[in-house]
Amino acid sequence: MFNVAPVVAIWLAWFFVAANVVGTKFATPYAASTLFMLLSCTVAAVCFIPYLVKTGGWKTLLAKKVWPQCLLMATFGTALPMTFFLLALNYTTPANAAILNQFEIVYSLILAYFLLGEKPTGKQIGGSLLIVLGVGVLLWQTGISVQLKGDLLILGTLWMFQVSHIFAKKLPKDMPPALIAAARAIFAIPVLAVFCAVLFTVQGPLLFTPTWVLWVTLGFSAICNYFIGNTFWYTAIRNMDLGKATAIILSYPVMTFILSVLLGQDTVNTYKVLGLILALSGAYIVTGIIKGDKK
Repeated sequence: MFNVAPVVAIWLAWFFVAANVVGTKFATPYAASTLFMLLSCTVAAVCFIPYLVKTGGWKTLLAKKVWPQCLLMATFGTALPMTFFLLALNYTTPANAAILNQFEIVYSLILAYFLLGEKPTGKQIGGSLLIVLGVGVLLWQTGISVQLKGDLLILGTLWMFQVSHIFAKKLPKDMPPALIAAARAIFAIPVLAVFCAVLFTVQGPLLFTPTWVLWVTLGFSAICNYFIGNTFWYTAIRNMDLGKATAIILSYPVMTFILSVLLGQDTVNTYKVLGLILALSGAYIVTGIIKGDKK
């Protein structure tokens, strides 16, 4: 669907992830998070319909050897991790969650090594450590409190994301990245619908206040994150090592801060500038490795 080089694809996915984090904050007062995700995936699925009809991709998604993998990918990549992430925030702080999220690099390297045979290089590890250090400096000033229960849930969430990526890479080699992104949105819908039904049963009606802010934010999230962003992400990981792709994408909090400043939601100080330099330096090192690969 989008013909771009892997390096370009991962940086575009990086931008859309960061933009989505900032954008979805505007929807918080108007919709429950799980319901918001369900609606976002539904809108994204609708966006993929012309592509699925034109290419006949829907037949591939329904194949016996494909749909179970797609369901697992969507469950571990969207439904389960986001549900546990929201639960974890009841016990820990967003600052803790954001810093712990950077340890997805470690999980990525471990799983990619043992399950995919992707051996990390010294430069890749060094660049990844710079990203972790940079983002840690960037967020440290917000204050960190050790709240074990929530932190453990966050760490479990990160494993789920990486398991999802493993399922994605195990799909048929000739399966286009756009079709993989479509599968993640489509197969997440029934799982999220079940979660919403359970929450409705336990808690009562879910928060939903239809306003123009909600609709704009919903459209932005669905199109930029689930539709375009995921397509670029799967374009990247189908053509480069999972550990390298993850190392770059995990510097997205830097871009999130930049967008927050531009939108008047944050200010610049020494900690943020230092974190920006460290994290982007690490990402550039990993990018240099990618450019040096021979595929």
